[in-house]
Amino acid sequence: MSVPRSRRWFVVAGLTAAAAAVPVVSSVWPARDTRTDAAKLRERMLRSADVAHQGYAESVGRLAVPELPKLASVTALLSGTTQMRTWYAARDRYRFAVLNTAGERDVFHEVDAEYLWDSGQNTFTEAADLMVRLPRAGDLLPPDLARRILAGAPGDAVSAIASKRVAGVSAAGLRLAPADPDTTVGYVDMWADPDSGLPLQVELTAKGASSPVIMGRFLEIDLGPPPESALSYEVGPDVGFNTAELPDVTSVLASGGLVRPPGRLAGRARRSDALAGLPGVGLYGAGLSSFVMLQLPRDLANSAVDAAVKAGAQQTEDFVRLEIPPLSLAVQRVPRNRRTYLLAGLVSATVLQQAGTELAALPRGNR
Repeated sequence: MSVPRSRRWFVVAGLTAAAAAVPVVSSVWPARDTRTDAAKLRERMLRSADVAHQGYAESVGRLAVPELPKLASVTALLSGTTQMRTWYAARDRYRFAVLNTAGERDVFHEVDAEYLWDSGQNTFTEAADLMVRLPRAGDLLPPDLARRILAGAPGDAVSAIASKRVAGVSAAGLRLAPADPDTTVGYVDMWADPDSGLPLQVELTAKGASSPVIMGRFLEIDLGPPPESALSYEVGPDVGFNTAELPDVTSVLASGGLVRPPGRLAGRARRSDALAGLPGVGLYGAGLSSFVMLQLPRDLANSAVDAAVKAGAQQTEDFVRLEIPPLSLAVQRVPRNRRTYLLAGLVSATVLQQAGTELAALPRGNR
């Protein structure tokens, strides 16, 4: 017996609604207690880069970060919600897609190259595998975010916390508490699949705050290799094709007159393993108590100061500081050599002010 057309659509709509509700319903089921030894769970999470998976995730940023010139994509990650799908076969072969009302933007990563697909613009871009780039949505996927935090803070204490159901998995919980008194981070909570160690949810909470300001979590997760079709791509004759020539950070900072960052700032050594060779940029400190220094080209300096002041920054003659816990931002101007430095990190504004004072005192010809 045939089903009337109106009833067919009713059935389809009902099944669609039921399917859409699965991630929501499963997330409120009570979690089985999977609490495990904190040190062992930490090591399992750090070794999870070889765990193949695919899923649907979201990141949420609650920081009222001013939109700095040429850095709009970064501020959007820290102050809004981003929906993503990810297909991860190995640490050197994966794909993630940022979903929005205009379509999606995909990153296909292979061993030595990346390919960017923009469905809204119908363009495909080939880019070199960059050693230095701006943060992007994929960095806030729980596996990458958790491993980066844990690897950067090897000496910080971890403890087991209550299990939580994440994307249908009874996930084991871990809390990392930074030891450095100058950090603005109170703690980071992470939940992972207890067997594979794959991180499924990460929440970063500022000192004195009661809720996380940065969160990444899976809403759906499937452990196991993604289908080959999800990792392959094909450029049709009607698709625009581009080649990226400059890394993101280089394109933002490309300018003459950038100097080599000093070896130490505010009592912290410059890290030689990060940002090496990039002019005008230095990373100082470790883990969740590090900060970055960028020498701003002249065309960006005034715009950066204006953006910070409009966001409520405190300003003295040559120093501007803005606190958006746990993030601290500062701009140090040095009129005598016409240089301007942007400082940012998860440290107190006092640390950045000390760094700014030291930058202002550098010899005029410092290289």
